[in-house]
Amino acid sequence: MDDQKPTLGGPAYLSSFTEERRVVVFGPNGAGKTSLLRQMAGLSNVSRLLEAAYLPQDPYMFRGSVARNLHLGLSDHLYPLSDEIAGELGLGVPADQDARTLSGGEAQRLALARTLASDAPYVLLDEPLAPIDVKDRQHVAAVIAGRIGHRGAVIVTHEETTLATLADEMVVMIGGEIRQRGPVDSVFLTPHDDDVAAAVGIGNVIDGSVVEHDGSLVAVDAGPVQIWAVGDVEPDGRARVMFGAETVTVFKGELGESSARNHWEGTVRSVLPAGRLVEVVVDVGVDVAALLTPGSADALGLDTGSPVHIAVKATAARAVSRS
Repeated sequence: MDDQKPTLGGPAYLSSFTEERRVVVFGPNGAGKTSLLRQMAGLSNVSRLLEAAYLPQDPYMFRGSVARNLHLGLSDHLYPLSDEIAGELGLGVPADQDARTLSGGEAQRLALARTLASDAPYVLLDEPLAPIDVKDRQHVAAVIAGRIGHRGAVIVTHEETTLATLADEMVVMIGGEIRQRGPVDSVFLTPHDDDVAAAVGIGNVIDGSVVEHDGSLVAVDAGPVQIWAVGDVEPDGRARVMFGAETVTVFKGELGESSARNHWEGTVRSVLPAGRLVEVVVDVGVDVAALLTPGSADALGLDTGSPVHIAVKATAARAVSRS
């Protein structure tokens, strides 16, 4: 991760986003995420940094048909591809319909298809899933990931589902400043400071594959541990599980009475202050963070190397498809 705090005025830093991976820029509203993306697209007062296809946060529908808007700005040979992607995204409207009559979700699907059909080497997407119905977001995210392919992409969002589904790496922005950058699991487990922790929460992000279903729950094999979580992920599909550090219960010695479906044995890796609470990181084969009150941490007598059991209710963990 980067310990520097570059601002939006650093083109050399922005150009480092251009490797072939999906970087999700995460942060609260007003953090400067859209400004960053506009700089990359060359729509502000700096030189264009990338040859990129750009999807703005509020894509505009021009006068004319759906087909005209879907093909706008594309070379003729890309028209069939944009039509194909629109179908994958579920844009089931007549090609001759007036584009300005589309709903917000339909307009977003059209704009996404046009953007993803571009042959530009990079893709810039501003809140691509925001107007999409919640029930359709996993599918749309999978199409986005597939159609980005091996191109570099920078995706702006303020919501965790987009982050969890699409990110190879994340960047946290606060107040127009890049405050932390790194793998998703690392940023959630070890925020650089209280501001980053407040923006993302202290939590756990673990990748694996679905090995079992039980109603609304899935079991995700994450190597050293298996995690039960709420989710709708296909059997054998790649999944990313997220749960907050505040949902983790820590037991010293033997595991006490617990209805939690997830329980693991491990050793304490670190005990650190986290605002008015204490963050305890436990090595159970993967690192899992728990948030405790200082009184609870003292009562448990937790030190580095202490043997503990931890538990997490399956209903407190969420699994999403890892595109």
